[in-house]
Amino acid sequence: MKKFRVAVGGTFEPLHEGHKRLIDKAIELGGESISIGITSDRMARQRIRSVLPFTIRAENVKWYVRRKYGFEPYVVEITNPYGKTLEYDFEYLVVSPETYEMAKKINEKRREMGKREIKIVKVDFVLAEDEEPISATRIKKGIIDRYGKTI
Repeated sequence: MKKFRVAVGGTFEPLHEGHKRLIDKAIELGGESISIGITSDRMARQRIRSVLPFTIRAENVKWYVRRKYGFEPYVVEITNPYGKTLEYDFEYLVVSPETYEMAKKINEKRREMGKREIKIVKVDFVLAEDEEPISATRIKKGIIDRYGKTI
């Protein structure tokens, strides 16, 4: 794997405005030097019963980046809670408030391994019309759409 400056990860299903904000921040920090981790089907289905296959979720993320930024992002399958963050020395790890605690655990584990910490960049939730965060759970429950409009 070539050297990437920024890592961002998630299930990205459905791909919503909050996910896009995370990806946008990663690209702002690293340009094309980003690695987008997408959870494996096995990991995703531990949290969400119904989820699109990894290949479709990955293609949706790639399509978003190609359309908005004009390049093909590097996408990797995440098969464990740490993704590639224990193996590679990223400069930045872009996370949501929901995944911030895991990012701190990643740095704790990296310290134990004698590796330098990755700078954590926490991106605020995108709020829906009802002033609550846009989330895959709320979308799947039919409360809001992927743009945050109440249904």
